[in-house]
Amino acid sequence: MIRPQVIYRSALCGGALAYSSGMVSEAAAGWKLDPRITLLSELAARDRAGRRIFQAADIVAGTLFLAASAVRQHPNARPLRCSLAVLGAATIADALSPLDYPISHEHLRPAYRGGQGSSSISHRAHYVTTGVAGFAIAAICLLDWRAQRRGTAALRKVAGPAVVFGQLAGLAALASPRLAPGLVQRVQTLGFTLVCLDLARRGVAPPHPGP
Repeated sequence: MIRPQVIYRSALCGGALAYSSGMVSEAAAGWKLDPRITLLSELAARDRAGRRIFQAADIVAGTLFLAASAVRQHPNARPLRCSLAVLGAATIADALSPLDYPISHEHLRPAYRGGQGSSSISHRAHYVTTGVAGFAIAAICLLDWRAQRRGTAALRKVAGPAVVFGQLAGLAALASPRLAPGLVQRVQTLGFTLVCLDLARRGVAPPHPGP
């Protein structure tokens, strides 16, 4: 029988790597959209030729996050498990509600090209699912910080807050392409991947974070 520790670690590592794999895929495809301004969700927009690759990666990531959340742990880990479950469900929903077009590129908007100006339900729902996923990521990072804030390496102590700061910086960067929102998001995504890999390394039943 496979030990819960192995299932948890494998699922969380696989989910984290799948979650950030879009950056590898876009590089392999030759960066069809400028990664400095393009958000990762835009790579799976309905008008993109290779969108299925990015959608599949998100579905795999979400499924693995759900699998990691299902592994029974110490009661103290319940908030982390819930956050992983929410992230998994939101990531799958994200993939199943793609944007109609890459929103960071004005010339690709349907209205700009003389098409239909109104957006689909899927396009509008995507903002909700992305927001839910963002809150779940912030919760996971802050829970990781709470568990590690004492007696651990300084770099690992600040990893969670750094990712949350990256999320806030990414939101601020949406105000202008000059702030490179795509680049900021990719750095934040890599940071979250490292947090997940560290969580997987520590395994199930993390120690009580203390008061």
